Amino acid sequence: MILECVSVLLISAAAAYVLTPRIAELMRSLNHVRPDVHKPGRPMVPYSGGVAIYASSVPVLLLIALLNPTLAIRAYILAAVASIAFAVGLVDDFKVLSGRLKTLLSLLTALPLVAAHALHPLHVQLGRPLVPVLGRLRLTVVYWILLPLAAAGPANVVNMLDVFNGVMPATSLAAATALAVSALLIDPRGVLLLLPLVGALAGYLPYNKWPARVLNGDSGSLMVGAYIGAAAVLLHLEFVAVVALIPHVLNGALVIISVRGFKEHRQMKERPVVVREDYKLLPSTSPTAPISLVRLILAVDGPLEERQVASRLIALSLISSGLAVLSTLMIPSAR
Repeated sequence: MILECVSVLLISAAAAYVLTPRIAELMRSLNHVRPDVHKPGRPMVPYSGGVAIYASSVPVLLLIALLNPTLAIRAYILAAVASIAFAVGLVDDFKVLSGRLKTLLSLLTALPLVAAHALHPLHVQLGRPLVPVLGRLRLTVVYWILLPLAAAGPANVVNMLDVFNGVMPATSLAAATALAVSALLIDPRGVLLLLPLVGALAGYLPYNKWPARVLNGDSGSLMVGAYIGAAAVLLHLEFVAVVALIPHVLNGALVIISVRGFKEHRQMKERPVVVREDYKLLPSTSPTAPISLVRLILAVDGPLEERQVASRLIALSLISSGLAVLSTLMIPSAR
């Protein structure tokens, strides 16, 4: 088991580390670049680095399915969810979708989960989340109402916090690692479902950290968030995932409420953050600008450089991920 876990981590991490610069070169050759808006001169950086994350995690997940019959169905379902989110994100990377359309398309990620529950109820049970103190719950109506958001919710909130170099892979790595540790306590074999993503993010992060040599694109952030959400559902760790993603959920709620709906950030007329001439960041003073977690951080602690804002977001994610693991220890079956 230990050798298997280490092998999965090393394979996915090595694949991401080798593939990412090549994907970046390919995107630059296609002139698929975006300005890095928080840096002097707004340098053009290759976009859609999420292709490397996907190519380093999902094939390894499929290999796990072939070698572990007891995990096969859950691994295939997780790969299907990640693939749907990746496809939606990749389309958005090349042709900007409206915020509403992108959100609606991301809801398709619930279909593999529902189909698996209907066809293989012994392997994929829905509505049985594990929570601290109470243990395993049996939810019916409420769970099925919220199920469309199981993967789409994390996908979109991770996407909405993907605003600075290194933030998406670092915060997602913290959340995925917290879920992996929690899985070890609840369902030791199930940890293999999360390790391909943990390894891929670890191998990819060096290229996206400040100063980024490749940008994630929605193909990366949507896929990573959906992967985390679907893995949590398959392992009954929905509550743990929500705790691990508290900064993302808070940011998403602030933005959605302040702009009154789902809007693509590239189509917003005002930004929550103002970039000064020295490229330090300040919160917008406009009453109509979106409210975000970054805007609140800058209102308390600004002006800050991009790296300083990113470090604060990552620190918040590490704290919430630590709390997620602690919450797992309070689940009766984990004792």
